[in-house]
Amino acid sequence: MSFGGNAVLHDVSLTLDRGETLAILGPNGSGKSTLVRAVLGVLPSSAGSVQLFGTPLGRKVPWARIGYVPQRVSAGGGVSASAREVVTSGLLNSRRIFPPRDARARAVAALDTMGIADRAEDPVDNLSGGQQQRVLIARALVREPDLLILDEPVAGVDAASQAAFADALRVMKDAGASVAIVMHETGSLASLIDRAIVLDQGCKVHDGEPPFAHGAHALPGHDHVHPHDADGEPGVESLPRDFRVKS
Repeated sequence: MSFGGNAVLHDVSLTLDRGETLAILGPNGSGKSTLVRAVLGVLPSSAGSVQLFGTPLGRKVPWARIGYVPQRVSAGGGVSASAREVVTSGLLNSRRIFPPRDARARAVAALDTMGIADRAEDPVDNLSGGQQQRVLIARALVREPDLLILDEPVAGVDAASQAAFADALRVMKDAGASVAIVMHETGSLASLIDRAIVLDQGCKVHDGEPPFAHGAHALPGHDHVHPHDADGEPGVESLPRDFRVKS
């Protein structure tokens, strides 16, 4: 997909192993969100390839094994729905248009994992921003995914929500799930990160140990909030040259 002929990503190649938690770091406009959207097939590619669980990107990918939390948006999406109903929607896909019989119990359990089960029947529009983000994360968790991809899940989220999310990730990690998280710094999730890549101007400039935060970023409780449209600047969304997730 071309907008003026400018490339957003340049030969970003990586593999995510089973049970590995990967941080995708970089400044605004570096291509972090473009990368995850390309990996999920949301954006078309000009070159490169993606394999998810050994399957090339396309209809044959076992999408039910993948959970995705986009950049912070309203959980209600302008539709009047309860927190439980939003989470239940995570169990639907192109092959399942009706929720399974145990959908209610699974949705409430996912909300409980995020510490918000007591608001299950409340309209999501009545929840705070942090609580809505917990609902979106629960919607991804209810699938019990083997791969979880999150785009700045804790940006602007209160400390309690961050702690609940960290606990949920730890359980998934112990169960062998792979996790990729777009973030500006590792912050409250630092203890869970196995590896980090750093993007700068669409290029991978680091792949290895998570870099240390500096200055105000390293202060306890630092909340790094940025506008989230910079990664969507016009360009050619080129897929990673060789992105793979191992089953």
